[in-house]
Amino acid sequence: MLPINEKMMRSKDIGYVIVTGQLRPTTLPLLYRTAGIAPPDIRRQTHGSTEKHKQETDLRHTLFDHSYPKARLKSRKSFRTVESVQPDQAASHRLELWNTWDNTTNEAIQPPKEQLPSGRELQRKDWVTLNRARAKVGKTASTLHKWKLRPNSECPCGNQNQTMDHILSECTEEPHCTDQDLRDCTDAAQAWITHWRDKI
Repeated sequence: MLPINEKMMRSKDIGYVIVTGQLRPTTLPLLYRTAGIAPPDIRRQTHGSTEKHKQETDLRHTLFDHSYPKARLKSRKSFRTVESVQPDQAASHRLELWNTWDNTTNEAIQPPKEQLPSGRELQRKDWVTLNRARAKVGKTASTLHKWKLRPNSECPCGNQNQTMDHILSECTEEPHCTDQDLRDCTDAAQAWITHWRDKI
């Protein structure tokens, strides 16, 4: 499983980006929480654990009571080496692994949970804007300057660095909202989204 600070986007993560509308620099833990889908490695590990339980208890299983040969290659990770988990406990096991793996702190995004966060009823463009605000990764002047798509990172209000945190709570010319507003998709958050949906 990838370490928590791994930020490289992989091909299997592109679906999460499509679901949430996030940008590629979004860290993987925040991407998974915004999508409401457990990381692929955790889902794969849980599936292996439930398969191990079937192999141990189901007489119809092809490998029931099978004597395994000695492993020859250390790199091979068979499902028989994983913890056995009952199928009806798979969801809770998956969530437990996810909570253990994800130690990031972001009050704007729901904790690990296998369902879309609040605001899923919004129009697509509003949903994308909300998710980018939650992850604090958007097309702000600071980001565009870092990508060399803008000569400077200055905000129209005069601040020298237009970051997501700045436009959420500090910019003197725009509506403001808190992390809790974003998490609950309150009226304040929706007013902020309406203003920024075509800009970030």
